Amino acid sequence: MIVLIGAALLLASCQNGKIPDESSYAGQLYLKRCGQCHQPYNPNLMTAAMWTIKVDLMQERMKQTGLAPLTSAERETILKYLTSNAGKQ
Repeated sequence: MIVLIGAALLLASCQNGKIPDESSYAGQLYLKRCGQCHQPYNPNLMTAAMWTIKVDLMQERMKQTGLAPLTSAERETILKYLTSNAGKQ
């Protein structure tokens, strides 16, 4: 069951092949910073509330792995980008 859910998320993230507003500053910052460790997910895969939690968790993960955490401005820009393009459910 978990494998099916993971496969569904992966498929959903690849559906459009593009991240919303990919060429914008915020989209590029998201791709650059979040893409350091993993494939950036399509923002519509999670709700705005879920993204807020996930970004904070990833900040901790970045510190643990020795990467520079997001600056306040980067965090604000990325979080605004993710929440404005977030899914509704």
